[in-house]
Amino acid sequence: MVMMDKISFGEGLKRGLKRHCPHCDSPTLFEGYLKVRPRCPVCMADNGQHRVDDIASYFTVLLVGHLLVAPSLAIPWFWSLPLWASLGILLSAMTLATLAALPFIKGGVIGALAAVADKKTA
Repeated sequence: MVMMDKISFGEGLKRGLKRHCPHCDSPTLFEGYLKVRPRCPVCMADNGQHRVDDIASYFTVLLVGHLLVAPSLAIPWFWSLPLWASLGILLSAMTLATLAALPFIKGGVIGALAAVADKKTA
């Protein structure tokens, strides 16, 4: 197995947010849209060991809710639209923002978990 340097929390988070391997910074963290590659083909890091489960979805909903829902409630012209138009705009924007942000946030969580796992083994 290849010897890897310990990564800091910030570095792991930054690499994960780029959807890169937290250990070697190669763009090989995901096989597809959200499927994590079990082992990095470059550094052989075990990225599949990190259980993200629902925390990435939680952070994504939290982020999208604060960035889209709260401002839409504060904009007066949005209230004057018919309900079908405002819901159509808001739901479409929320769906697109959620689908766009989820892989990056999941990568960030994996990077943070990799950094924490490195600290525990030190």
